[in-house]
Amino acid sequence: MTGKAFSAALRPATILLIFCAIAAAQTPVENLRANLTYLASDELEGRGTPSKGLDLAADYVANQFQKANLQPAGPGGTYFQTAKFAEVTSNSEGFVLTLKDGTKQIAVEPNEARVRSLAPLDLNDQPVVKLPASGAIPPVEGMIVAGDAARYTGDLLDLLQSRKPALIILIGKGRPFRPASRPTLEDMETPGAPMIRINKAEAEELLKEQSPLSISVHAAAPAVKRVELRNVAAILPGSDPAMATQYVILSAHYDHLGHGPSGIFHGANDNGSGTVSVIEIARELAAQPKRPKRSILFITFFGEEEGLLGSYYYVRHPLVPLNKTVANVNLEQIGRTDDSTGQRVGQFAFTGPSYTNLPGIMEKAAKADGVNVYLRKEADSFFARSDNYAFAEHGVPDSTIAVAFEYPEYHAIGDTVDKIDFDNLAKVDHAIAAGIERLADESGVPKWSSEKAAAKYREAGIR
Repeated sequence: MTGKAFSAALRPATILLIFCAIAAAQTPVENLRANLTYLASDELEGRGTPSKGLDLAADYVANQFQKANLQPAGPGGTYFQTAKFAEVTSNSEGFVLTLKDGTKQIAVEPNEARVRSLAPLDLNDQPVVKLPASGAIPPVEGMIVAGDAARYTGDLLDLLQSRKPALIILIGKGRPFRPASRPTLEDMETPGAPMIRINKAEAEELLKEQSPLSISVHAAAPAVKRVELRNVAAILPGSDPAMATQYVILSAHYDHLGHGPSGIFHGANDNGSGTVSVIEIARELAAQPKRPKRSILFITFFGEEEGLLGSYYYVRHPLVPLNKTVANVNLEQIGRTDDSTGQRVGQFAFTGPSYTNLPGIMEKAAKADGVNVYLRKEADSFFARSDNYAFAEHGVPDSTIAVAFEYPEYHAIGDTVDKIDFDNLAKVDHAIAAGIERLADESGVPKWSSEKAAAKYREAGIR
């Protein structure tokens, strides 16, 4: 718990006052402040995935979409896309995993592997097919396969799963896995082969060898608790009959880190600021006398902090066709101006600015609105760190907009409402709205660039 303005839990009377303030709010600054004061309040307990606070946030966003007179985009005339997930807690008791390649044998420790399987695994010296480092996936139905974890992600992993292997082993050397005792969330609606992820440099080397690979593994069945999670989505229909069946998506994640022994992770900037901005931009565009030509889908995702769960769920179960989605603009951390590289007032930046021409299209609209686009050093490296990435892996040109990429109290309990610059947030939102309107009105559509780093996203759009 912090000693700041939100250290005490909000009482029902306080919540009532917030709702009254929202009802009376008129200016963008007042709207943003009232909405974020609620979403980042102690009442929502950090909006962890899953949690009661996350459910309250989803209901709140849906209510704001309805007040803005947006059409519900979910099944059954609702604002919700409900996903069936499971909280899965691994059972490491008796875990054994060994890889053999010729005369070389590597033992993988429990903290170096993560098993995604709802049933126990018992294999003894079974042959493994090594997946290619480039090119097409060979026929693998019924086989145990192993590949580079950095290559087989997103759309390509979905394609691999569609080939119906018996078991997928993904090997790489990256960030350490979370403790095995902490539950992971698994999508129960996307059937696929069991999967083992291995984080070990020596195992990664085995993929490069020419000799046959085999695996022995014993993994007990995990504990499973079923949960329902919700993306919140609304549509502003396009005004041009010839273009209304095409879509621009404006998104943000509304979850955060929940709470722990040290207190509540309020997530005011990350990513309450993005969530309330989607609401405010939707309200602004819906209130205009003439709607944009293309339709606009406004969506807030669950589970970004747990691995882009809501956005990956969406691209596997899209509410509007992905091949009719001309762009995704995602909002992250746009409420604070104290970026580690300096103050960022009246400006924002794109992740992956070299990957598409989308930043250039939106920059023109922002400049006309008095807001500048700055180039964040290493901005391309931030491209895979937010919900835009799920769309990119399925070929949709996109980017995430941020004001402060790295700032004090990032992923800490001090990320509270009192540190938000609401005047700047309202100004940036208005410029983003102008950019979204431009994307929705122009006859041309954003394209992937010819940069080598963008090649896999260009190819994903062709598949």
